[in-house]
Amino acid sequence: MKQQNFLFVDIISSIFLLVILIGNFMGLLYITDGNLVISMLGSMFLVICYFFVVQFLKKNKELMIKKNFLHPSSLFWIFFLLLGFVSFNLMSHFINVEYNCKDQIKKEATYKIKLVDSIASIYKKRAHDDLQSFDSQLKNKLRDYKTTKSIKLREELVNGSYKVEVSILSNPDYINVNEVASAKVNPYDIKINKNIENIDKTISINNKNYQSVFDNWKRLSLVATYAKLNQYVEANVKSINSKIGELPLNKTEIKLVFDKKQLPLNSPTKLNIEYKPNYMIPTVFIILTHLFILIPFFTWRIVDYVKSNDMDPLAIENVREI
Repeated sequence: MKQQNFLFVDIISSIFLLVILIGNFMGLLYITDGNLVISMLGSMFLVICYFFVVQFLKKNKELMIKKNFLHPSSLFWIFFLLLGFVSFNLMSHFINVEYNCKDQIKKEATYKIKLVDSIASIYKKRAHDDLQSFDSQLKNKLRDYKTTKSIKLREELVNGSYKVEVSILSNPDYINVNEVASAKVNPYDIKINKNIENIDKTISINNKNYQSVFDNWKRLSLVATYAKLNQYVEANVKSINSKIGELPLNKTEIKLVFDKKQLPLNSPTKLNIEYKPNYMIPTVFIILTHLFILIPFFTWRIVDYVKSNDMDPLAIENVREI
């Protein structure tokens, strides 16, 4: 019966263990580049260690007090402090990112997402201009060929970018310039329109999803998305360049140079050099939470035996809880 009221303090301790679990999880989430599984397993492991250390300290409280904390079980206080140190560093890292790096991360993300928009716009303009140039040049060369019947011009029309069939050029006087040009331009026009439609659909959706992660600060997907930003830009450049290679005339690839530097979110030590954290908040947080976690230890009653008569060695002992 003497310990029946201790269920309440165990619940309070468990609540603050849950707080520590969440804090450690968020800190690990940044360090593991957004790996949810590893972050959760790591934070759960730390909380389980907390629980058993507190239980061990509670059960050995009587021995520690009677031995003036010189009992071997007192060494578990070192383990408890070590857990606190780990939690302090994880919490400091989490707070540092949240309060000092948030604006910089959003700025970097917006910049790189706009880069993807810009290369999509470059393709659209390039494709439109290139198709117009192709149509205009083909018509001009066909008219010139009808007039001059130049062998050099004939080879250019057959073997160059225009790929006009030899059978069409065999009778220059009967060449229908608009009809031939239309037959060559239309396939490119269909392909380009399809590419633009695909770009508008995929890039627009992807950019919106990426931007939403940072605008709404979706922590569970934030770190992984941030880590992939450079690859996202490069993958879209590669995709756009493959479509540029399908244009009739100007196949020059886009050479995009951008700042690939990112904040070292997975390294608290490196990040602390760039952004000095405020240790006051995590210090107060860790002290308070750990005091509440230790409530079961502080309130655990131990038994003290007191003789009713010190002069009588056979006197019955009284039992006193302290």
